[in-house]
Amino acid sequence: MPITNRMQKMPVVLFLPVVSLYSQLGVGIPDESRSPMAVRTQTTANCKLAISGEAWVGRQTIKGGSIEVRDLSGSGITAVSGVLRFQFANGRYQDQVWRHETVGFPAANIKIAPKEMQFTSGLTSPMRIEGRVLGVYFASGETCGETGQAVKERFTKTSEDVRKDADEVMGIASALPAKEFYEKVRSGVLPEGPYARASVVPSNSMLRARLLGPDGKLIAEYKEWIKRWQDSLRPAKQSRQIRSSLLPGQ
Repeated sequence: MPITNRMQKMPVVLFLPVVSLYSQLGVGIPDESRSPMAVRTQTTANCKLAISGEAWVGRQTIKGGSIEVRDLSGSGITAVSGVLRFQFANGRYQDQVWRHETVGFPAANIKIAPKEMQFTSGLTSPMRIEGRVLGVYFASGETCGETGQAVKERFTKTSEDVRKDADEVMGIASALPAKEFYEKVRSGVLPEGPYARASVVPSNSMLRARLLGPDGKLIAEYKEWIKRWQDSLRPAKQSRQIRSSLLPGQ
């Protein structure tokens, strides 16, 4: 049987793709020598977040690195948007916009991989990188930053879609024997395709990561895990206590 008794106690976290307005979609970037450059945090009024990490930068491109966004409010990050601002010697700059949504339990910190990017013509060898927060929606329900309300509205729409995902997954898990559900998880529990909800692909990916153990087998408590996922997706007023109690470190 594809079941193991391994208990997973990790919080339910669904990571949605980081989005860059300047990523070169479908176009490879030139090969060149790159070295790590630290990201300097630029604080945003009333936004209790810290940005750190580094990006691997060359004369014309960025490829590689890891950026960490930490919550300093004690509430947890539900959704956030920001930019990496690459500053050049001629006074010009180029922004790489990113966003992150944690559908489920809020995150005390998140890690983001900078997108591969080629600098705009005329811009070479950045002198520094600033990490800036545009807007954040905390698990407490508070927002801050110039795009805070927009971040919240986008997250609300995402939450509705993922709530539907969780309900469908529980229905499938309840109807199928463990062996058949295991096969579903491996191939994608929710049907994907051009007419599927945008949340389906990341939900399927997250379910494979959380419901299959290191040995590739279905965890024994998969139904309980899915139930906790459903509970975490309740409207904020109903689920805030659940979310807060499952923040990392608590």
